[in-house]
Amino acid sequence: MVTWDAREWLAGLIGCSRDELAVRSIDKYGDSETQVRYERAGEAVARLMVRGPIRTMGVKAGGGTWEVSVRIGTGSEDVHEIEVPETDEVRY
Repeated sequence: MVTWDAREWLAGLIGCSRDELAVRSIDKYGDSETQVRYERAGEAVARLMVRGPIRTMGVKAGGGTWEVSVRIGTGSEDVHEIEVPETDEVRY
């Protein structure tokens, strides 16, 4: 199993090191959505959402993707999205 590091991805988008970011909260909404809020130096900096696994018709378990999006800052202007293979473990 491959591990995909959401905090590392976010750090690259913000332009800081992974170690500067801390998880402020993790909220799960059923089995299909997780929201993670990150902070840097005690200030909220981003909200990451992981949905899925998403599978199109005919795709078997393990063949789908996790839809990952992150909103950086307080507004909704700075949004980034990526798809991660369902077989990857998402690390926060």
